Amino acid sequence: MLPTLTYLQFHLVFSLPVLGLLWYLAPRYDAVRQRRATVGIAILVAIAYLYTTPWISYMIRQGAWWYADGAVLVRALSIPLGEYLFFTIQTVVTAFALHLIGFDPTFREGDFDRAPRIAGVVAGVAMVGGGLWLTTLDPSYLYLGGLIAWVGPVVALQWAVGGGYLVRTPKMWLAATLLPAAYFWVADRIAIAMGTWQLSTEYTTGIAVLGLPIEEMLFFAAAGVMTVNGLVLFEWVLDWNDRRGAVAEPSPSAEAERDVPSPEPPTDPDPDVVDD
Repeated sequence: MLPTLTYLQFHLVFSLPVLGLLWYLAPRYDAVRQRRATVGIAILVAIAYLYTTPWISYMIRQGAWWYADGAVLVRALSIPLGEYLFFTIQTVVTAFALHLIGFDPTFREGDFDRAPRIAGVVAGVAMVGGGLWLTTLDPSYLYLGGLIAWVGPVVALQWAVGGGYLVRTPKMWLAATLLPAAYFWVADRIAIAMGTWQLSTEYTTGIAVLGLPIEEMLFFAAAGVMTVNGLVLFEWVLDWNDRRGAVAEPSPSAEAERDVPSPEPPTDPDPDVVDD
């Protein structure tokens, strides 16, 4: 049997090395793009703490999962310190993977089409209702239904803003979502085998892929897609704003043309004046 790692030891072995590697491989942008990428990551990390903390705290207090004796040193709101660190680590790892894969945040005509935006909002709202409904069917759907309901509002908001952009760039955001998620699936499966944390059989469906509960797979995929879409839409909105400002501000050549006085129209000679 594998030795049990503490949560912090888990990060030292599985999280921080891949984070360092991706940071080393991350592309180096010009100053403007670098600043936008950095601000976007910082905003997404802050949102991860604000939006994820209440949900994770509720799930832990309900008993959806727990941690091995001695694996947790410090808790706040029932959440281990290692879990809080994971909010930052997963967000930054996913962000670095996204920038390594590369994406074009350029706004194009059609990105504000209503059809994909409305469809995304409808899907997000349906996820909230469907997830909450699942939790009422049986205790085994608590994690799954709660996860779906938790993701729904973010899906609705992101697609309401940039559904047209997301629908024309699916390969990019799917790849940037699934590649980091796949790594975290493997690390999570190892941590469960070590006993660092365990999932409740009462509050999960029991469906697993190679020993990894389906709820955990969906969690990492959902957290990844919310992060990726949040980052790409942040830069896409900034590009749209740049283009809108460029249209609103006249070019220097247009300003110069306005400043040049129009030539006076020729005047007809006085018919009463006769040349000598």
